Amino acid sequence: MEATRPLMGTVFRVTVPDGTSDQTVDEVFAWLEHVEADFSTFRTDSAISRIGRGELARDDAPPEVLHVLARCDELEEATGGRFRVRGGPAPLDPSGFVKGWSVDEAALIVRSAGIDDFAIYAGGDILCAGQPPDGDRWRIGIRHPERPDQNLATVLAVEGGAVATSAAYYRGNHIRGSRDGVVVSVTVTGPSLGVADALATAIFSDGAESLEFMDRFPEYGLLLLDADGTMRKTPHIVTIP
Repeated sequence: MEATRPLMGTVFRVTVPDGTSDQTVDEVFAWLEHVEADFSTFRTDSAISRIGRGELARDDAPPEVLHVLARCDELEEATGGRFRVRGGPAPLDPSGFVKGWSVDEAALIVRSAGIDDFAIYAGGDILCAGQPPDGDRWRIGIRHPERPDQNLATVLAVEGGAVATSAAYYRGNHIRGSRDGVVVSVTVTGPSLGVADALATAIFSDGAESLEFMDRFPEYGLLLLDADGTMRKTPHIVTIP
């Protein structure tokens, strides 16, 4: 059973076993709509926009907003400033964490309904649990951002957890890495989609120039894709030939 809905500037898709109640799926999307209302940088009435304009004090924000901003502060420190929600005159924008975090929280709704096998997709990112309908591991395709004629750059075999990818799909804004040329895609796997999304964003924005901070995240795996098709990955990443 699948259900999709456009939210947060992308498309969310929930995959659950046949027979799952519509109420559970509706609760997931209601939660995601609530997150969009609080965190959208395009809505002038959202809490995050009001904080950015100085109309709402951070301490007076809803609890979810306080939690997210605190986690973003922690991730900014842990990544040496590579992940940040505000820089210079730029508006306050925690989107690099919020989308994944919203899925982490949505997964709790699904699990509370007694469902162990499911996947929640948010654009190119995914959080999966248990087993897919075919009873095997989840297979997550990673596109090559500069080769639209190529089906997939690689396929990950995931037994459960999060997969987040940050890439310059078809936009040509290369980011140069320090060893093997131009880094065009960064994929991070791990237990939390919010953290994986933030790490992928941080590494991609930095061009993978410095990865020492990943030692602080031992549960997370990393895959780098260069423009020439070269892949570099940590042992956490399992690919399907």
